[in-house]
Amino acid sequence: MPFKGKRLFRVRHMLHETYLSWLSTTQLAEVTGAAATWLGGATARELAAAWPFADFVDIADAYDSGDRIELMWQRYRAHEKFDLDEFVEAAMREPRLRRMFPFTSMYWMSFRPTADEYRVPGPWVRSAGDRRFIVVEDRRVDPGITHDATEAVRMCLTVMDRLGVPSPEELRIQEYPSR
Repeated sequence: MPFKGKRLFRVRHMLHETYLSWLSTTQLAEVTGAAATWLGGATARELAAAWPFADFVDIADAYDSGDRIELMWQRYRAHEKFDLDEFVEAAMREPRLRRMFPFTSMYWMSFRPTADEYRVPGPWVRSAGDRRFIVVEDRRVDPGITHDATEAVRMCLTVMDRLGVPSPEELRIQEYPSR
């Protein structure tokens, strides 16, 4: 990137619209060395250890671990989609939601017990703007009530309890009952 009186190199590693790492330096040798490290199969943590100027996000660790649920949480955290970033941060602090697979559909976010479970009774969360969120059981009904991120998380748990949304652990017990 040309700047008056200096040069700056940026290298980005992307996965589905989300940066795994974002490297900035004024030294061409660092750019080529970091690129060689990455292309050599290094993990994000190994890249950051070898090249201290390298900055990376938690999504890279989630990707490397193969944990599909954590990967989705980190993707939504890193890629501020549909103005849900404050809700995502609050939801990630709630253990029950954190074990669920988050996804979006038509500007709404919901949660599945596993990455492969597609039956989703709710809840649905959407940004209302101004750091406020709508939580509903049925996306066709807008109650006109908004919540801050923390209260929206509590409302999600209430709706999940009312609808009987199973946790990942309960779903495994239902699928594989002990004999």
